[in-house]
Amino acid sequence: MLKLVRSYKNMMPFTITILFIIYQLLSSAVTPPLIGEQPYRYLLYWSLFVFSSTAVNLIPLYMGALARRNPHPIRNLGKIVFFFFSIGISGILLALLLFKSFAARDIWLLFFPLSHNDFPFAASLLVWYILGYRISTYLDSLSANNKHSIMLFLMWLFVAMPFIFNKPLWGINSASSLVWTGFLFILGNYFSDSRSYSKKYYLKYAGLFLLSLLALVLFLKIAPISQTPGNLDSRFFSSYAVIPFILSLCLFNIFKKSFTITTSAIKHHAYSSWMIFTAVIFTSLPIFNYRLKTNYMIANKLSLVSWLKELIVCSGIILLIVICLTLLFNRLARLSLISRRLEKISPKQLSDVYNFTPFVKKMIKNNKRLIFSFIWGAVLTIIQFWSVQLATNRLTINLLKQTLLTSQNQILLNVLIFLTLFIALYALINRYTYSLFIATGISIFISISEYLKIKMRNEPILPADLSMITSIDELAKMIGNFALYGIIALLIVLTVSSILITLKFERNYHNRFHSWRKRLLTLLFSGIILFFSLGISDKSSVSSIIQGAFSVQNIAWDATRNAQLNGPVLQFFSGLSPSIMPEPSGYSKSKIAQITKKYSAEAHKINKTRKNSLNNQTVIFVLSESYSDPNRVPNLKVTPNPIPYLTSLKKQTTSGLMLSTGYGGGTANLEWQSLTGLSYSNLSSTLSLPYYQIVPQQKSAPAFTDLFKNKVAIHPFTATFYNRINVFKKFGFQKFYYVGSKDKLTYTQKLDNSTMISDRSAYNETIKQARKYRKGSTFIQLTTMQNHQPYNDFYTSSKYKISGSAVNDADKQKLQTYSQGLNYTDWALRSFIRKINKINRPVTLVWYGDHLPGLYSGDSMSKYGLQLHQTDYFIYSNQEASKLKQNIASPYQFPALSLAAGNNKVSPYYALLTKVSADLPAMNTNPSFDGEKNNSYNIFVSQANKIVQKKSLSKKQKELLHDYLLIQYDLTAGKQYSATWAQQKVK
Repeated sequence: MLKLVRSYKNMMPFTITILFIIYQLLSSAVTPPLIGEQPYRYLLYWSLFVFSSTAVNLIPLYMGALARRNPHPIRNLGKIVFFFFSIGISGILLALLLFKSFAARDIWLLFFPLSHNDFPFAASLLVWYILGYRISTYLDSLSANNKHSIMLFLMWLFVAMPFIFNKPLWGINSASSLVWTGFLFILGNYFSDSRSYSKKYYLKYAGLFLLSLLALVLFLKIAPISQTPGNLDSRFFSSYAVIPFILSLCLFNIFKKSFTITTSAIKHHAYSSWMIFTAVIFTSLPIFNYRLKTNYMIANKLSLVSWLKELIVCSGIILLIVICLTLLFNRLARLSLISRRLEKISPKQLSDVYNFTPFVKKMIKNNKRLIFSFIWGAVLTIIQFWSVQLATNRLTINLLKQTLLTSQNQILLNVLIFLTLFIALYALINRYTYSLFIATGISIFISISEYLKIKMRNEPILPADLSMITSIDELAKMIGNFALYGIIALLIVLTVSSILITLKFERNYHNRFHSWRKRLLTLLFSGIILFFSLGISDKSSVSSIIQGAFSVQNIAWDATRNAQLNGPVLQFFSGLSPSIMPEPSGYSKSKIAQITKKYSAEAHKINKTRKNSLNNQTVIFVLSESYSDPNRVPNLKVTPNPIPYLTSLKKQTTSGLMLSTGYGGGTANLEWQSLTGLSYSNLSSTLSLPYYQIVPQQKSAPAFTDLFKNKVAIHPFTATFYNRINVFKKFGFQKFYYVGSKDKLTYTQKLDNSTMISDRSAYNETIKQARKYRKGSTFIQLTTMQNHQPYNDFYTSSKYKISGSAVNDADKQKLQTYSQGLNYTDWALRSFIRKINKINRPVTLVWYGDHLPGLYSGDSMSKYGLQLHQTDYFIYSNQEASKLKQNIASPYQFPALSLAAGNNKVSPYYALLTKVSADLPAMNTNPSFDGEKNNSYNIFVSQANKIVQKKSLSKKQKELLHDYLLIQYDLTAGKQYSATWAQQKVK
């Protein structure tokens, strides 16, 4: 490493590198101070900025000086490409290591660096570097007087005239301009010809340098700068202005002797010259600049000494990275394996660049099959995206265009997945046509199946559908006989075609992989790419990072929309979870048998004290969308109280706070808990939606509905979200009323300008069903929609005053709309309770809000996480007066609590849930969970609303918890030894 700085001959490139790094830091990671607020820092910042900006001028000067000693610069083009690609990869790897993120754009720029104009300076330098020797040769052919006159004329044109008129006369509006860098390149070539190194020579330039610095400080005081560095455009301070130009020229001539003896620095791959190139590319990477601005901004609130210290430390770290990368890539480029390939791709002479067309033709010819595979994959991928769109939308040009515009990155990722799959098949089969036809067949099958499944059932292909592959009858029922046999016929045609083409043209592509080692490595590498592109894990996993880089958004609540935005392939794999739930210790068939026997006895014991059975009773679960008392939110006051009836009703009933696993969303997870009696917090942290990732895979899905004869679900909205249609069918619901269902909703009125069916209508629909079933036990599940986001100004009446820091000013109108909606719900609830009281049979109502609305952005989730995950709940009975002491509850407790509130007997499974509800603190997911910090995903909350540590549970509580975990694991991820036991009715 000392090679870079140990000799005087490397002083110029080393100085340029340091100055360029400081310049980039001051441009991106420091907010310019104002002269009125921080005068000394203002002078220091802008003096440093203008002085460091001389590096931008010194680079072309330095390159121009070395040009005449490098007759074949074009031969280094391969190494330049290698350095650029390696530096770009290094930037992505550093981002992955430090920040666990990158963007698809970062990869795109590696292959098409000029497409986004992120490297204008490097591109300008490259042009003059390639032309350098020709320019130098021409200048050397001129007489000294002619060269002198040309230089004076150029300085008049490009420095003096823009300074006098203060206009970008020659299109020079940045130091990266091709014209400006060319001028400096020629100037550097001209001054390098001078051999004057007398004391007088140095004193002249040193004196001019000091005068320029003084002039800089003087002008900073006279004409304060109020612009940002990126917009700086003035006759004094911008890199191409007169003062930085003079400073650059002085520094260049002072250090000139340090590199005149390096007669072939670039030709012989001098470390110092490549260090400049590394610094320019690395600090120009978009990912580098983005992280500087978001993670390493040097705050102006620091003291001047601390501010300067941070600047020095950051500069030193970046310099160290640049030095290490330069040494590493120089060493790699000298390896025979790499150097031979670099020499092969590098043009031999400048005329080879002019003959670009033959070069491109040769590249296309050598890689025609790979290029065709990529293009073919792009066509098939776009067809996939269109197939899922056309299943729910009418075919229009705008629809096709919109798909391409909104899902560009996702389409690119899907194309890369297709290409990787094809390459893996190619390595495995070693036949181009077979591999391409198999990949094509898979893609076409996905497109047709997705279209038909969404068209008929309004949902895409899910992992649970894989079970149908072995059943032709089930497949035929799902997509129709004609479609099924049409797909089979198409696959047969593709197979026969691939065989015929292979036999006819086998000689052209047979055994592309001549070595089994290459095939094995290719297959292994392709498998790794597919695994990390399609795998689903926590947010910090490689899979999540890669998908995030390509703008993949997992819309977990709407599988169809997920498929339309991200493509059916990514949607399918998003439904897979690496782990449903950690396996509790001691899990076995015999252990489950012990537990079922234990709680069968417990059920017998509990039923001795219970007088009622569910026969001829009605139990209603009402999930009230986004319902939660806003006056319980920290740092918020809503006046008057929008929910006076609920406030009084909670004092008369079993009621309290319910722990929600979501904030602003996640309704289905609350439903799943209340219907199954299982805690979402016991599942794996990587699992997002049981309705997609658990229920479809379960052979048997025990639920509270198993205890009832009549089972009805109501949801006054579309049922395509959260896979409800399939899940409710599996839970045994006989009727499901929703917008668009075969069984029509009777009440669909809306309030004012709201787009949602009102809670009053939803409650009337529920009462209608409750009155309809007069014999046998009845269970009704209602999920309302009135208070669902968005909270636009829907209501004509709005009387609520909002105060407090929990809500930003921009969201206060939304909170007023939300509060008015709560008030309408409160009135509807009063009417609902009155109508329940008139039903001449026992009715137990479990009513709860699912989560808070996502409006309280002013409150810190780390500080108020528990409060922001608590909603209201109550349990009401029209004939039983029992009031349970349950201040804090979780949704999984509602089946057991509803049975207790109605004084109803329990089955063995609900005896276990009764014990869990009574003897254990309520469980919930940790609002502050962070997988990287290894804190607990599951928390316990006592009846005093305090978080309880698991280690503080008693021995009996830990034993009970372990029993519960074993049963939950067995039902969701295990062998389901206890499924029949969990589904039995009350005897």
